[in-house]
Amino acid sequence: MKYLLLIFISVFLCPPWSKAEKDLQASVSALFPDTARPGNDMGLLSPWQLLVDDYLIEKKENVQRVYHPFTKNRQNPVLVADKPWEGRMIYVYGTVLPGEKGKGYRIWYHSWNHEYRNLYATSKDGLTWEKPDLGIIGYNGSKANNIFFRRTKEDHLPQVIYMPWEKDPGRRYKLLNYDYGRTKPDHLVSGFWGAYSPDGIHWTDVVHNPVLKDPGDVGNFVWDGHARRYIGYPKIFAPVRGYNRRCVGFSATKDFEHWPSTQLILAPDEADDRWASLKNQRTEFYGLSGFPYASGYIGFLWIFHITDGANDGPIYCELVSSRDGISWVREQAVNGERKPILPVGPKGAWDQGMVFTPNHPLMDKDTIKLWYGGSGVTHGSDDDSARSSIGLATLRKDGFASVDAGEAVGTVTTKPLKNLRGLLFVNANARAGSLKVEVLTENGKVLSGFSSGECNVIHDDGTSLQISWQKHKRLPGTHEAFRLRFILENASLYSFMGGKGVDLFYPARAQGIRPGFEKEKNEFPESRSYRLIGNVIIEKDPAGVSGNKEVARFPADRLQQAKIELLHTDQPGDRFTLEAVIKTTNDKQMRLFGNYRGTGEPVSGELLFDFDPSGSQNPGLRFIANGQTVQSKPLKFDDGRAHQLAVTYDRGKVILYLDAAVVGRGQLKYGSTHLSTDGTVRPYFEQPEALPEVGIRLAGNLYVGGDVDERFVNYKDEITPLPRAQFAGLVEGVHIEYKVLTASEIQNLFGREIR
Repeated sequence: MKYLLLIFISVFLCPPWSKAEKDLQASVSALFPDTARPGNDMGLLSPWQLLVDDYLIEKKENVQRVYHPFTKNRQNPVLVADKPWEGRMIYVYGTVLPGEKGKGYRIWYHSWNHEYRNLYATSKDGLTWEKPDLGIIGYNGSKANNIFFRRTKEDHLPQVIYMPWEKDPGRRYKLLNYDYGRTKPDHLVSGFWGAYSPDGIHWTDVVHNPVLKDPGDVGNFVWDGHARRYIGYPKIFAPVRGYNRRCVGFSATKDFEHWPSTQLILAPDEADDRWASLKNQRTEFYGLSGFPYASGYIGFLWIFHITDGANDGPIYCELVSSRDGISWVREQAVNGERKPILPVGPKGAWDQGMVFTPNHPLMDKDTIKLWYGGSGVTHGSDDDSARSSIGLATLRKDGFASVDAGEAVGTVTTKPLKNLRGLLFVNANARAGSLKVEVLTENGKVLSGFSSGECNVIHDDGTSLQISWQKHKRLPGTHEAFRLRFILENASLYSFMGGKGVDLFYPARAQGIRPGFEKEKNEFPESRSYRLIGNVIIEKDPAGVSGNKEVARFPADRLQQAKIELLHTDQPGDRFTLEAVIKTTNDKQMRLFGNYRGTGEPVSGELLFDFDPSGSQNPGLRFIANGQTVQSKPLKFDDGRAHQLAVTYDRGKVILYLDAAVVGRGQLKYGSTHLSTDGTVRPYFEQPEALPEVGIRLAGNLYVGGDVDERFVNYKDEITPLPRAQFAGLVEGVHIEYKVLTASEIQNLFGREIR
């Protein structure tokens, strides 16, 4: 209790107080008595609502979102490799925490000097660091060093989670670190290994190791104070637009010693590759530091530009945001580019080649502090003089992004919100302009007494500016849905706080994809739901079976790679339905939906829904996701008539339909099937019943009619597969619904399409 009080005082009570600050503290204390609990939250959790994305926003006028990078400290680097056991390269692939008594800082990091070492240091101010002689691990016959832990020469990436509320004092600190499993004579299993400690220095392995079997050698792990569980973001490989790329996976558990297998959640999109101009240049995701922040989650995505086409290039960090820690929103690209939240340094700088972030930053009053690793060379450099060090960067509280207005008055109107009550605060800079707020009903009518004309105008810059009206100091205290409208002029708005548990009154729902084919339009704006590739022909149904609607004709030439890309379909989720009405006289296996690379066994990030109407020994319908298959028995329907094919996915439960009749069922496990760099396919399905909410996440959009690419590169090996299972015939209707349709709903859909 003494420690809780100390953290509360240091984080939230920073005298001298203004009256507005006292009101803020009273509001936070009443609504969130445990907000400042210690551990890895470290003041990052709060009831504040960030405007880093449009989750809460319905309408913006005369404003733009501006992303703000961290400011690097002029004294950088603040921690350098200067000990024999460190060599020339140290990284904060690890954790920084405040001292247990609320003063100073502690860092767990690792070095590379022909082998890895896990290291520990302390600092009073975060700028000058001391490397204590821990007397634990020997080096050249002496234990006078700061090596705190060692199993083999390959264990590294020390991720520390501090939980002072743990009942067992010997488990207040938890450690996850990676080992390749190649060290002789130990031959450990590759993956993330766990340990406990009473002080963060002396560690004891957990009973069940590794706690997470995984081939990805990068991963960041934290305690999730929102969901009250541990979460992690290990590296995962997936086929993305012709390359087997590094992507981001997700795992979560309430039992620290048992983690379910990683599932794919985030892959590079087309905007990530716009810089690439030479063969095999591409973008990969080297890692993600994702952590709970305010009322949601913030992430630093490690962007790896492979410039040599093999394994060399710079690495920097971009901002991502989330409401659940699973579905992430990327920055808005401007002219095809996204602004780094932590860029590499300029030419000649100590961090000009790469930058990496720890598992989370720290909040110090109104400043976010981020200790990061930096290198003077790029990822694949063979420069023997290369050095890597650790620096410090800072950012305004909630300052990742702001919504800005200039001379013209701008407005930001939220969607209907629930739990808006009590005092309203904003984090904003209106010193050169003004900011006002009005409260609206669900239907958009301004509440009497809460109009912009009655609002006390803000002309200040602060992280906790109180909003009030002439007759009202507090928001309406009801359970109704309300909207907020922020009115800005020459001002920036970062976040707001108006009660506990503020969220959308109506849950956000993904819209289904229901493309209507249009003749002679092969190029479509981004607002459309599909685009044509190859010689797909849009025409009126020649037989008139579908009510004289326009349909898509795929030629019988199987070498043309004719297909339709369904845009924005890379996140089907945990419940969805795929449905199409087709007509073909072909009696071969044919792709209907999919994003298969076209070579080898399907793996995570890929989905296939195909069919064989010949009645031969092949399955009639087949669905593949995460490297697992559900199929029907052989079916014969190559009769030249229109047929409806559908599949539903309900948190692993799969049902196949032909003409609205069930023809197959199955259950998929949760986990992943990796395509390794050596070409082998490796399944990972530890705790296969866990994490159903992740669902199916893909490495690219779905296609109708064919496979994705004509060439595929797995690390250094290039494969040019021949097109297989190309669809031939007519597609008379396509639906993707982000919900599970019932058999009767599928029947009704079939009846509407075939008239």
